[in-house]
Amino acid sequence: MKDKISIFLYNILRFVLQKLPDKAGLYLGRLVGYLAYLLSPARREHSRLNLKKALAVNEKESKRLIKKVYQNLGYNLTEFLIEDSLTKEDIEKMVEFEGLEYLDQALKKGKGVILYTAHFGNWELLGAVLALKGYQINSIAKKQKNYLFDQKINKIRNKIGIGVIPKGLAVRQAFKKLKAKEIVAILGDQDARSKGWKLNFFDRDASTYAGAVQFAQRTGAVIVPAFLERENFLDHKLKIYPPQKISQNTSEAELKKRLQSLLNLTEKEIRENPADWLWLHKRWKTYN
Repeated sequence: MKDKISIFLYNILRFVLQKLPDKAGLYLGRLVGYLAYLLSPARREHSRLNLKKALAVNEKESKRLIKKVYQNLGYNLTEFLIEDSLTKEDIEKMVEFEGLEYLDQALKKGKGVILYTAHFGNWELLGAVLALKGYQINSIAKKQKNYLFDQKINKIRNKIGIGVIPKGLAVRQAFKKLKAKEIVAILGDQDARSKGWKLNFFDRDASTYAGAVQFAQRTGAVIVPAFLERENFLDHKLKIYPPQKISQNTSEAELKKRLQSLLNLTEKEIRENPADWLWLHKRWKTYN
């Protein structure tokens, strides 16, 4: 029953937002973010500690940044609610592109592309932006606890043109998509627990998923780092970095160096736009 009520409310909000001016999404996003901020004191405190250790910010600045983080999440939700009504023309108006030629160069190599990104800005919209511009993109997605909501969001992704790879089937399906010369998006900034490699992230040990470099080594696919920075509601900048090639005979030690370089790039983006990252994550849980 709880799942059905949640999806009912979701459908109502989605219907209303698609009928109202963009301002409605902006104000609703702010409201959702503010309520989430008030109702999650434990997550706020965890975020504060993460910010203090990573950026050495004072209490006033950490509070300001955390509020911005929650606001970003609120905007992410309301942007997702209208995502499948967006057109290519809408995307051109709301997104500034920097380095898109790097993605085109990588695709021309004919080995597929691993789009390396993070829970940064509106990471969900990143796939939609590229799909609406005509790119064949697939996203590895974790199954939602609410099965109705899981079906709904995957239907929206598919409608836009995003292929969904269930996390449990990621390896096999990702290989298949890369061999078909398509794009597979990987979020590489979560704690990987015992499965990850111990690397450095904001001067702290962090368990890191090695999937991006391992896929690149095994398939010949090119890694292209990309981050969708938020400027405002429905206002973004997609920053794409030069492609990185990894040969099949690369040693594990070298693979770790390459993955560390991707992590360093992620850290650089976060330092430049700290409110865009999901500080709520228990990113350093494994080695805390």
